[in-house]
Amino acid sequence: MFEGVIFDLEGLIVNNEALQVQAWNKYLERHQVQLGIEEWEEFAGQRAFNIAELLRRRYELAEDPLTITEERQAILLDLVDEQEQIEEMPGAVETIELFKNNDLKFAIATSDYKDYVWAVLEKLRLDEMVDVLVTGDNISEVRPSPLPLFACAETFALHPANCLTLAKDRAGVEAAINAGMKSICIPGPKVARWRITGADLVLPSLYSLNMMSLRSIWFDIGEEPRPQLYRSR
Repeated sequence: MFEGVIFDLEGLIVNNEALQVQAWNKYLERHQVQLGIEEWEEFAGQRAFNIAELLRRRYELAEDPLTITEERQAILLDLVDEQEQIEEMPGAVETIELFKNNDLKFAIATSDYKDYVWAVLEKLRLDEMVDVLVTGDNISEVRPSPLPLFACAETFALHPANCLTLAKDRAGVEAAINAGMKSICIPGPKVARWRITGADLVLPSLYSLNMMSLRSIWFDIGEEPRPQLYRSR
């Protein structure tokens, strides 16, 4: 059976896309530019530093990418602090509790930065459940690169084949394939299900995930024998 499970944060545990865009736009107000939805979709999933570099070039901003990142990050943390509650994805907390109750190690691998991730997890009261956290400020590559997933497995002290990845899009599935891990995809509302190829299981929401689903995938690995059918003689 799997021993470790790896989640992304945005789109799987929380739905903070609007807050992310708001933080960038509050920073960009001084430059009299704003991010539109289509432009944000181009940036989503990238590290804040990389987004800052793209914005600096596109809008000829005077600040260096590190300064932009730090100032925008401070704005984002203030916005999180102002929220009475964080919008969680349907079934996320229950699924994490299911994993922990079955003694599975739980990791988050995300392009977001650590201070923001902890602030969100504290709001959701999940901060004490996380065993491993790999974030955009301690690893430079993001999905579909397998490096964030390898970092989780290494910290787990587990072989990648003993880890399961939960993905929200094609990039997450590709990362799992590249890492030699099984994957379950819960496509976001803007992700066409036909584009999710290679996932071992595609579900409409985390509410559909249970231990039977996990065992059905694990049997494909061959680490546990399938029940034998005996014929009466």
